[in-house]
Amino acid sequence: MMYSYCAQTQDGTVISAKGNFSGIHELLDTLSTQDLTLLSYRRNRFTLIHDLRERLHPRVDRLEIAEFCESLASMLGSGLPLLDSMESIKETTKGRRLKRAIDEVIRQISKGESLSGAFAHQPHIFPDILVFFCSIGEETGTISNAFQNTAEHLQRVDAIVSQVKRALIYPAFVISAMLCVMLFWLFFVLPRLVETFHDIDVQLPDITVNLVHFVDLSREYWYLYPSALAACTILLVILQRFEPTRFYLAHLTFRIPIVGDLLKYSSLTIFFSNMALMLHAGVTLTKALDVLGQVLKNPVITSIISCMQEATNKGDSLLEAFRQTAFFDAITIKMISVGEKTGTLDQRLNYLAGYYQERTTRFVDIMGKMIEPVVMLIAGGLFIFIIISLIGPVYDLISQLGGG
Repeated sequence: MMYSYCAQTQDGTVISAKGNFSGIHELLDTLSTQDLTLLSYRRNRFTLIHDLRERLHPRVDRLEIAEFCESLASMLGSGLPLLDSMESIKETTKGRRLKRAIDEVIRQISKGESLSGAFAHQPHIFPDILVFFCSIGEETGTISNAFQNTAEHLQRVDAIVSQVKRALIYPAFVISAMLCVMLFWLFFVLPRLVETFHDIDVQLPDITVNLVHFVDLSREYWYLYPSALAACTILLVILQRFEPTRFYLAHLTFRIPIVGDLLKYSSLTIFFSNMALMLHAGVTLTKALDVLGQVLKNPVITSIISCMQEATNKGDSLLEAFRQTAFFDAITIKMISVGEKTGTLDQRLNYLAGYYQERTTRFVDIMGKMIEPVVMLIAGGLFIFIIISLIGPVYDLISQLGGG
């Protein structure tokens, strides 16, 4: 049951909050553990309205969680207690969703829940990697390092996602603009020109006639386009539920020219950075591969991790496991070999993460320069098509009138 309540702190400050409680007794017990005195409360019966309001609030983005983890790591490192640190961060947090999520974590911990368990209760806010690092930190007594590792991971992932988006924004914008211009010419300019040509009895070229027929059919059966789009979307959503389909689509994505290489480099950056962080934190190789299989969502990468797990479970070295996948390049194999021989595997993996992140950044810059001429060629082709099919008859008409 959702409760809205007002409570008073020991220094007389009145706070207002909301939370899910099984009853008034659980609310009172929770407030007593936080040294709060209940002043008033009410049960929210219209939970549907509350859920709708929650959905309208901005979602918690990756950098907000990274900032939360970084601040918590700094406070814990300076010797502040966990709950006091969380209370301080909650007071300075601007996002309502994150503030309520932190308040829920504090409430769960006050009831006796572990830190990792409290985060796990809200998977829509806190990522799996945070839960995992917290569980490791609880076992080893390095909670501060757990939050710092999570912050570094989220910042690296956000940097990669931002680079990929930046590389795709320009071509997407240009192509969208060209399509809008094309649709404007086809459905607004072309019909008026055709009516004018028919009125003065001008014979149109075949390409223009065919284009007119296409526009007429599109206007008459316009509902087929959104229906086909909706059908394809529904079919894709249904097929995404099956593992073979997800694997095939992900594998096909890696084979797309330019885009496939960019996605591969970014995926490898996340893979190696996660693995390096876990090995550096003292996690065993078997456990690290298990967690990577759960955290990473790309079916191709998860299938590669499964192959590596099978190889290592049979007694093969990590180097042999990497080789058997036939997915990694020569420099990766060399770094893994050096890391295993010298006992510096986490350092070699961290080097590979930085190496692939640098390649991702460089590839984004190169990709932007490569896409520009391709986009210009597409724009030029559309412009020539418009000239031939639409402007050409106008030019012929002007020539005939001038000759007459």
